[in-house]
Amino acid sequence: MARKVFGDSLKNAMGNTATPDEGADLDLKRTSPTVARAQASVLEEDKHATRLIDPSTVRMSAVMDRIDPSDGLEELVSSIREHGQKVPILVRRTQDGALEIVYGRRRLLACRELGQKVRATVMEMTEEEALIAQGVENNARQDPSFIERALFVAGIIRELGKTDETRKNAQTIAYRALQIDESLVSRMNRIATGIPMELIQAIGPAHGVGRRVWEKLFRLCEKDVARAREVAREIPRNLPGPDRLDAAVTLLTATKVTTPKVEQGERVKIGRKGNRITIDVDPDLAPRVEDAIRKLISELLDRGQDGPE
Repeated sequence: MARKVFGDSLKNAMGNTATPDEGADLDLKRTSPTVARAQASVLEEDKHATRLIDPSTVRMSAVMDRIDPSDGLEELVSSIREHGQKVPILVRRTQDGALEIVYGRRRLLACRELGQKVRATVMEMTEEEALIAQGVENNARQDPSFIERALFVAGIIRELGKTDETRKNAQTIAYRALQIDESLVSRMNRIATGIPMELIQAIGPAHGVGRRVWEKLFRLCEKDVARAREVAREIPRNLPGPDRLDAAVTLLTATKVTTPKVEQGERVKIGRKGNRITIDVDPDLAPRVEDAIRKLISELLDRGQDGPE
């Protein structure tokens, strides 16, 4: 059964579709009211009708709502191969005439993998309307994680809020799309942009983990961004996402003990004044240096005794 997505924001986003041209209007006026109503019904239905299109002609949008849309795609590919595509994707036609995905990225990728056409609804939508529709559909999923929602918010602000004038509108689009409190938008944006992307990718979605743990990680990253990038390479990839997140927090919390580098010449210093020789030795080397000196002195004395009269 196809999933339906409800909400005034999505209805508004999908309501501004193209109207018939003037020629069509004139044709409707010349026909009887019954025929006109029938023709209008067909035209209206065509706006929302699904069609089969080549998935290679649909481009990805700039704002993603998953860290890795291809993660676990094999199961969906198998399902579509066996049962067919049950739910159409939503595609918008951009101003330059291109087709761009609004939602249904995994279904699109699965059909590309299978080499078959994808069933899609094609609509005329602005970028703002498309982002709202994408966010509403994203909320209807059973598995959106906090960090993926935060990355979606950050993506909206990045794409639509490039200037001070447009940033406020971008924040409005973000909280309308995810139906969250406006104050949470700024917090989610800070978290998503403050944690290095390589660390987020190393952790993954971490389903079931809320804002507080991610916010703790964000504050640790603020203190040492370089170390945060190192940690991304140290997290065991065989752990579940929530455990990888805990591991990142633990690694960044732990104080990294660094042994100060000492130049070779500074570890053993030898001085001489007249017949007096002084040796300053690094404490770690003192026992070995002492043994070496005693052996050297013994060898020197032995050679002196064994030498010619």
